[in-house]
Amino acid sequence: MIQTILFDWDGTLLNSNDLINQSNMHALNQYCEHQYTEDEVKPFNGPPLIQVYKEIYPEKAEEMLAAYRAFNGEHHDEMVHLFPNVATVLRALKKQGIMLGVVSTKRRKMVIKGIELFDLSDVFDVVIGGDSCPVHKPHADPILKGMSEIQAEKATTIMVGDNWQDIEAANNAGIRSVFVEWSQKSLADMEPYNPTVTIQTMDQLLELVKAENKEG
Repeated sequence: MIQTILFDWDGTLLNSNDLINQSNMHALNQYCEHQYTEDEVKPFNGPPLIQVYKEIYPEKAEEMLAAYRAFNGEHHDEMVHLFPNVATVLRALKKQGIMLGVVSTKRRKMVIKGIELFDLSDVFDVVIGGDSCPVHKPHADPILKGMSEIQAEKATTIMVGDNWQDIEAANNAGIRSVFVEWSQKSLADMEPYNPTVTIQTMDQLLELVKAENKEG
């Protein structure tokens, strides 16, 4: 049975891929001699940015992070949109009594900004941001914190995401995982982390929940 669904935010529910890529290029290309292309920055979508920037240019990591955040905040509303059927399926799941949450590496206030932009504040029971925990995915703690806040059980909770960090965090937390194929990562990228289920559309998630809960 599925009673709780935790979602990653960027690249899973929110199509912010262009915004994130452009923000990374804006920040990196101000400080790095090498001028990064969009394809080169795509792998940076997922892990904590300060970690990425420290590996590239440790002396300027904080300045690059500030540049990223400034660009991202300025262009957020005009460059993001929900993936197809996200709002419809979330509301259908809510109607079925499923508890819903977000577990993201993005700062919580920026996740809330996106949730409010698309009028989804009434949908989510918990929102965990990158500043809500001392560690980030793939550690289990952000997922476990979200579950604790809404008293969710491991056996009936799933984590839905588009990155290996989401899948591995679910593995580490002892819950099932769902990989979404509609973002920038492929199933081949995820195979080493063994997602429990792979879906191509939000409608498939709704059908998965209906089928399992009917059997339960």
